[in-house]
Amino acid sequence: MTRGDRGHIHVAHAHVAHAHVAHAHVVRMHDGLPTPRASHAFLSRRADTRVRQRDRSHLKKTGDTMRSASTLARSEPVAGNLHGWLLVATCWLASAGAVLIAPVLPFMQRDYAHEPHAVLLTMIVLVVPGLMIALFSPLVGSLVDLFGRKRLYMVAVTIYAIAGALPFWLTDLHAIIASRIVVGLAEATINTIAAALTANYFSGAERQKWLTMQHGSAAVVAVVMFTIGGALGSLPSGWHTPFLVYGCAIVFLPLIAIFIWEPESDTHTEHVAAVQPRLPFPWREIGHLCAMTLFSAIMFFVIPVQISFVLNARGVATPAVIGFGSAIANIGIPVGAFVFHRLGRWPINRLLVLAYACFTVGFSLIASVTDLNVTILGALIACMGGGIALPLLETWVMARVPFAQSGRGAGGYMASFFLGNFLSPLIVAAVGGVAGGLIPAIGRFGMVCGGVAVIALVLVLAKRGPRESVQAVHAGAQ
Repeated sequence: MTRGDRGHIHVAHAHVAHAHVAHAHVVRMHDGLPTPRASHAFLSRRADTRVRQRDRSHLKKTGDTMRSASTLARSEPVAGNLHGWLLVATCWLASAGAVLIAPVLPFMQRDYAHEPHAVLLTMIVLVVPGLMIALFSPLVGSLVDLFGRKRLYMVAVTIYAIAGALPFWLTDLHAIIASRIVVGLAEATINTIAAALTANYFSGAERQKWLTMQHGSAAVVAVVMFTIGGALGSLPSGWHTPFLVYGCAIVFLPLIAIFIWEPESDTHTEHVAAVQPRLPFPWREIGHLCAMTLFSAIMFFVIPVQISFVLNARGVATPAVIGFGSAIANIGIPVGAFVFHRLGRWPINRLLVLAYACFTVGFSLIASVTDLNVTILGALIACMGGGIALPLLETWVMARVPFAQSGRGAGGYMASFFLGNFLSPLIVAAVGGVAGGLIPAIGRFGMVCGGVAVIALVLVLAKRGPRESVQAVHAGAQ
């Protein structure tokens, strides 16, 4: 056998061996015994099947979660104009209650003339709710978080209605003051919850619209309340009658029960609030603005609080006429707010000159001219100054603080504003004791506001001070 023949034989044996291996593989596959390669393919297919089953299960859970979230989203009520106006209307309770009894204060003082410090105590009856708002509004937030918004909202409105109407039956002046303190606490709660719910229910431009509406519409309601308070004071029950209007707040209870809901908590927001360090009050940014707000509020409340006494000093003795004259004077507040809205692009220092110039002219007319019509005109011009200054300062305050401190900014402004509400009649009484009466005291306030207007004008001419508009400050803050 040659070497070539042996090579062919080896090749043939190799083919035969390969054939036997292939046959054995086929037999083992036929008998159900997989080879190593088949076993690997089999395990791969089982792993793919398990992955697909796990993916289908995950997708099913995700779909269930998304459907649950979608269901919750669909079940969450959507706030509209009805809810916005309801929250705005409850904010009117504080401003309406303050001016409702202003036209009858001279008659209350007359009935309690035998009491020591009757003039001071009757003034406290008017302004002590504002002091309660200034002191306790920052603390109400913790109660809101503890007891919820809706429940505390309804409790506060109920207390407001009952405590507000009590002076109709009370005869002791100190008991009336005590009831007014309770009213102030209720007002602080109502205002805080209304603002919080507005922020919860609305967002973006809608939220800004309704928060602005709460402040802007209050001046118009105050004008109406002056007229109503004066008319009710003319009834046989005298100055007691306007207090009954407080009881009308009960009508809000079914509306709150039906249309207001407890907003769902945002766990992400709660987590961020828990880990975020507590920020200090932004004194450097808005401390001086809060001081300006306090001064402007003291000047502003001279007319709403004292106008009934001014008209009484001019010979008006009928509560209805006093209420009507007070309403005309207080029309200057929304007029001033409209002027500020139209001139909002003016530099801040120019608007300050305009506001304090209105205070100066108005107070000077009241102090120097005895004619009743000129007195009312002067009161209207002074109210225009407040209608310009206070929205300007509030917008300025909110533009200077970042979003994380917007609550503190709003709290600082509100505390300064209502503290001015409380201090204004006390300062007027103190200055009047030195100057020789209410009318001369108003003249002194005109001189002070004139000095402030001159300082602001000098800053304008020297191109110093806040030369940008509040819109520019707000844009820069963003």
